[in-house]
Amino acid sequence: MTDAAAELLKPDVATRPPRTGTSRDRFLVAAEDQFIARGYDGCTIRAIAAQAGTSLASLSRNWTSKQHLFSEMLARHFDPIHAAQHARYDALEARGELTAVAIAEAFFGSALGQGTNSGERAAGAPDTGEHGERSHRIYCLALLDPSEEARAITREMVAPVRARMLGLMRRALPDLDETRFFLAMNVVLGVYIYPQAHGRRLAGIMGFDIGSIDWAEAARTLAEMVAFGITPKA
Repeated sequence: MTDAAAELLKPDVATRPPRTGTSRDRFLVAAEDQFIARGYDGCTIRAIAAQAGTSLASLSRNWTSKQHLFSEMLARHFDPIHAAQHARYDALEARGELTAVAIAEAFFGSALGQGTNSGERAAGAPDTGEHGERSHRIYCLALLDPSEEARAITREMVAPVRARMLGLMRRALPDLDETRFFLAMNVVLGVYIYPQAHGRRLAGIMGFDIGSIDWAEAARTLAEMVAFGITPKA
């Protein structure tokens, strides 16, 4: 394995001291940190409780299982992103602006731009940290997690908004045959996920200051790049 490849596979988020708040809040934040660092299967309730500085009994008082805990933790990040995406899709349909670039920007921007310059973070959504990166990374790491239990949690959460995006894209790209449309949607979803899940690692390898990115503008740029590639040329 090359040094660059090894660097891509290294965990890049250290756990943080627990925030102040109720034991329930600390448990959720610790679950986020453990998930970012270790993935779903690598998380244990004992480690989460230790980081949160609370007891294992706190789990049984608030959640019936690890899956129940993670369903709530992930929903705190998924729900605001999905609400913003649906709102943007509503606006596109109201304007009749069903182009590949507009749909991709709505899809990308609601996550990449969430809580940064767009002002779209829903009331009650968790603190996303610098540039909203924390929610973005948790969201996409959850979608990429190989655990079947994690997939079961996220599958139901993402189904409505993903189906809507695919339906809008199909309307925008009616001339693509089924194979090319499938491949095009792989491009869209890959571009959506990679910058959020692994962008910091790539920036480290390239010596690039990822903190300098305006993510709302980046969403527009990525949408333009993707739309140029997947739209049939005359």
